[in-house]
Amino acid sequence: MNNVVVLDACTIVNLARIDEGNFIEDKVRVLKPYAVEKVIDEVKERYVPTSRATTRKLHLVPYWGGLTRLEDKEVEEMAMAIRAFLNYQKKPNGELYSAALSLLLSRLAGEKVLFYTDDNPAKREFTSYFDFQQTGYIGDTVDLLVFLYWLSPQGTFSKDELEKFLTALRGEYVSKLKELQKKISHYASTQVTSKKSIARKFDMEGLVAELAGGQSLNVTISKCKKFFDGDKTAQGKDINKMLDDFGNSPAIVEKIGETLQGINKYGIYK
Repeated sequence: MNNVVVLDACTIVNLARIDEGNFIEDKVRVLKPYAVEKVIDEVKERYVPTSRATTRKLHLVPYWGGLTRLEDKEVEEMAMAIRAFLNYQKKPNGELYSAALSLLLSRLAGEKVLFYTDDNPAKREFTSYFDFQQTGYIGDTVDLLVFLYWLSPQGTFSKDELEKFLTALRGEYVSKLKELQKKISHYASTQVTSKKSIARKFDMEGLVAELAGGQSLNVTISKCKKFFDGDKTAQGKDINKMLDDFGNSPAIVEKIGETLQGINKYGIYK
């Protein structure tokens, strides 16, 4: 059975960053995944590689699978249909065109498509249309790693390796979390000594403590967004931008922890 796979920019970058040698790249190559040109552009424009090895991988991304270009009128037509169905107001992006490509490929291949993205808002937005059209499944990098694990022949992808890559993926997101804590802590330390500022400082320190605690991260991130909403200072704007970029991080971090526990308790059948 062949699997039709579409990858979004955030998933491609996460795979490149946690890979060792060509281990994951070789596993992904077997799937012959698809990615629209807009996604490749986003990979090159929005993400800073963490090493020379990662830089090389990002440059090789277009060769991981069949790259469908946006000039394809059918993909554009599918994108317009999705926008109309969802009343989608955002400007065209990689997630939208990837969803459109998934719909097109499902019809051409005559089977459901596996679309992987770590953009949780996009996943929520497009799931209803995927269900309505019976396009396929929307997963994330955690799901893809588990899929690659059980799909690989015995002896070529061990349980220890799966746990190692999931832990490395969590590390990518935790590093973002630590940077957010650092920025809020620094902002709190700059508050002057008026009663209002002191109260605000204590509130910020409370948010940092909650972030460090690691419990209910989605709730804490929501609190942070509400607290800093409308903050027009340079530091406030910087924190707001980071909160916007944080995306699916809390949910992914919690999901990875649950997945690691499940692997050790129940195992993944190969």
